Amino acid sequence: MQVALPWQVLQLTGSAVQVGGVVAMNIAANVVFVLFGGVLVDRVPRRRVILVSDFASGAVTSVIAILSATGSLRIEHLYVAGALAGATGAFFLPAITAILPELVPPDVLVAGNALRAFSRQGGRLTGPVLGGLFIAIGGPALAFGFDAITFFVSFFALVAMSPARGLMSARRGFLSEVREGVAFVFSLPWIWVTIALFGVMNTFLIGANAVGIPVLLQEVLAVGPTTFGLVYASQAIGEIAGGLVVGQMRVRHTGIVMYGFAALGGLAMFLLATEQLGAIVASAIVWGVSLVGFGVLWETALQRHVPRELMGRVSSVDWFGSIALGPLGPLMAAALVATIGPAPLFVAAGIVNLLGCAVALLVPSIRRLE
Repeated sequence: MQVALPWQVLQLTGSAVQVGGVVAMNIAANVVFVLFGGVLVDRVPRRRVILVSDFASGAVTSVIAILSATGSLRIEHLYVAGALAGATGAFFLPAITAILPELVPPDVLVAGNALRAFSRQGGRLTGPVLGGLFIAIGGPALAFGFDAITFFVSFFALVAMSPARGLMSARRGFLSEVREGVAFVFSLPWIWVTIALFGVMNTFLIGANAVGIPVLLQEVLAVGPTTFGLVYASQAIGEIAGGLVVGQMRVRHTGIVMYGFAALGGLAMFLLATEQLGAIVASAIVWGVSLVGFGVLWETALQRHVPRELMGRVSSVDWFGSIALGPLGPLMAAALVATIGPAPLFVAAGIVNLLGCAVALLVPSIRRLE
């Protein structure tokens, strides 16, 4: 999907604005539903939420594959698919974060999160490569079809697993449960400050990655779908390296190390601004290290400090705050790229990222996080 979707949008419309619009629709749907998703995750078995999300994602992607294969696909269909994918993700993301402490002992949470990251990395390493090859062989329809199959494989694999016994909270009103999650977030400065900072940083980073990179590769450098996929697969190499490093680390000053990894994302943006293929590959690798290094330490810190019965809601508040401004990012990025090209977008994203990391390290609660 990471390769096929922007390729399909650009093939249909040739417009960076349309790429930004589809991505913005996806994020907006995620923002709308994610708080509800967090409450649901704390009310019902988390495995059940993941199962429904996988099946729904597979069904939506299958429809897009059929429409693309039959020549019936229009840009409106991709907007609807983006919205539906965002909605399913709003339930999947809190559930997958909240279920891990039910499966992994507390003393190996870092390693458990690193292992989960490895499963994503395997998909991100092979997925974009296969996506590019499928597009070259049979067009985006073949890539969408393969992506749909992976969702159904995940669904049936999870069906075959024994369900974990989780702790479900007592049911109260929806708003009451959301307020409980929000109150806990604001009780710990290192959580709410990080969420607020990433709300700003992600606005630029999402635009740069979701709009800037596809336009740079297809419109500026005019690479083929295979190279397009290989560039995205390079990110997984960085994620694997980052996972190996962080999975073996004994981190004492978690907040400092966490934001050290985050700052690498800013450096990756500056590499993209060179608009050279070699630098873009290097940027993808550095970005992968940044994503996994920060993500593993952040999720582990949440899982250690947040009560299990609140984990779904706190995860959803985290995701909501981090992407609340996200729909603006692709739209602003598309307008900027269409006017003056992608390089200034990458520079702006890098500067905002590094400034955000610097501000975070001024907060005592983050510096003291262990």
